[in-house]
Amino acid sequence: MRKFLELVFAKLDQLFGIFGGRNIALLGVSLVITIFSLFFNENWLHDATEKSNEIARINHMLQTVGQLQSNLYKAESAQRGYLLTRAKDYLLYYGVGVDEAKKNLQAIQTALLVLTPATAYQVEQNILSKLSSDVGAKISEMDVTIEFATKGKVLDAKKVLNLDNGMAQMNNINMHIEKMQTTLKQRLGTVYAARNVTRTIIRTSVIAGPIILIFLVVLVIKQLLQELADKATLQQRLSDENQRHEAQAMEQSKLLRSLALDYQADVERERYKLARELHDELGSILTASKMDISWVIKTIGKTHPEIAEKLKKTNSYLDQGINFKRQVVQELHPAMISSFGFWPALRALIDDAVERNKWELTLTLPDENTVINETISLVAYRIVQETLNNCNKYAKATTLSIHMINDEKHLKIEIQDNGVGIDLDNLDANTHGLSGMRHRVLAIGGHFEVASSLGNGLFTSAILPLDVKAAESQSTL
Repeated sequence: MRKFLELVFAKLDQLFGIFGGRNIALLGVSLVITIFSLFFNENWLHDATEKSNEIARINHMLQTVGQLQSNLYKAESAQRGYLLTRAKDYLLYYGVGVDEAKKNLQAIQTALLVLTPATAYQVEQNILSKLSSDVGAKISEMDVTIEFATKGKVLDAKKVLNLDNGMAQMNNINMHIEKMQTTLKQRLGTVYAARNVTRTIIRTSVIAGPIILIFLVVLVIKQLLQELADKATLQQRLSDENQRHEAQAMEQSKLLRSLALDYQADVERERYKLARELHDELGSILTASKMDISWVIKTIGKTHPEIAEKLKKTNSYLDQGINFKRQVVQELHPAMISSFGFWPALRALIDDAVERNKWELTLTLPDENTVINETISLVAYRIVQETLNNCNKYAKATTLSIHMINDEKHLKIEIQDNGVGIDLDNLDANTHGLSGMRHRVLAIGGHFEVASSLGNGLFTSAILPLDVKAAESQSTL
C-alpha cells in the first residue's frame, strides 16, 4: 500500500512539473472563487431586488390605505352635504368617493396577492377582510340615505343617519386602517433591515472577491515570469510550427478555391444541360402542340366557331409558355456566349434590359478583343444579369450606369442605379440574389461589395481575379 501511494504521488509530481502544478492550483482556486462569487452575488442581488420590490409594494399599499380613508371621508361628507342641501353636485362627489374607495380596496387586495405566499401576509389578509366588510356596510348605509333623500324621504334618511350605525362603522374602519398601517409599517421595517443586511454582504463580497483574485493573479504572473526564460526555445519551435501550418493552410485554401471553381463549372454545365433539354424537348412539344391546335382551328373554324375561339386562346397560352421557356433557357445558360462570345452576349443582355425598362444608360466596357477566362466570364455575366434582374423587379430606377474595366490581373465591375435603394442593416436573410453573387465572387478569390440606403439607389462593385485557372476539361459547357 505504501509503495502504491508513493507511486501515485510520484506521478502527480511529474504532472505538476510538466504543466506547472502551482499555476494550476492558483488558477483553480481563482476560478472557484470567481464562480462562487458570481453565483452568490447573483443570488444576493436577486434577493435585494426582491426586497426592494417588496418595499415598493408595501409603500404603495400604505399610500392606498391612506387614500381609502380619505375617499371614505369625501363620500361621507358628500352624503351629509346632499342630505342638508339637496344639491345634486354632492351626488357626483359622493359617487366619485365611493368608486375610488372600492378601487382602493381592490388595489390593496391585488397588492397582497402579489406579495405571495399568502401565508406570510395572513395578518394583513385578515385585517383587509374585516376592513372590506365594514367599508361595504358603510357604503350600503350611505346608499340607503342617499336613496331615501332622492325619493323625497329626507326624514327617513336622517333617521337612518341618526342611528349611529354609520359612526360605529366608520370607527371600525378607522381602527382597521390604523391596524393595517401599523402592521405594514412593522413589516416594512423588517424588510428594510433584511435588505440592508443583504446589501452589506454584497458590498463585502464585491470588495473582498477582487482583492483575493488580484492577489492570486499576482502570484500566477510571478510564477509565469519565472518560467518565461525556460520556454523561449519552445516558443521558437511553436513559431516554426505555425509557419508550417500557415503554409499548409494556404495550400488548403488554394485547393478549396479550385474545388469551388470546379463546383461552379459543374453547376453551369448542369444549367446548360437543363437549358438544352428544355429547348429541345419542351420546345418541340410546345411547338408541335401549337401546330396541331392551329390545324384544328382551320378545320373546325367554320362549323364550330366557339371551339375554334377557345382553341385560339389556348394557342395564345402556348405562345406565352414558349416565350417563358425561352426566357428560362436564356437565364439558365445564355446561348450567345457559346455562339458569339462573352462581350457580344453581355452587350445584348444589357441592351435588352435597357430597352424593356426604358432606362437611361451609361455603359463602359473593355475592348471586345479582350480575352477572359471562361469561368470568370460566366461569373461576370451572372453578376450583371442578377443586378439587372433586381433593378427590373425592385429598384424602380430610371437611370443605370455600368462600368467594366480591366488590367493584367483583375476585372472590375461597377453598377449604379438611381432606384429606391435598400436598407442593408435590415436586409432580409432570404435575399438569395445578393448572397449568390457574393458567394460566386468569393469562391474565385475576388472582392464583392454592395452600398445602398433607402432612396439613394444601389451600388454594386465586384473585383474578379483574371489569373484563375480552371481545368478546361472540367469546365467545358
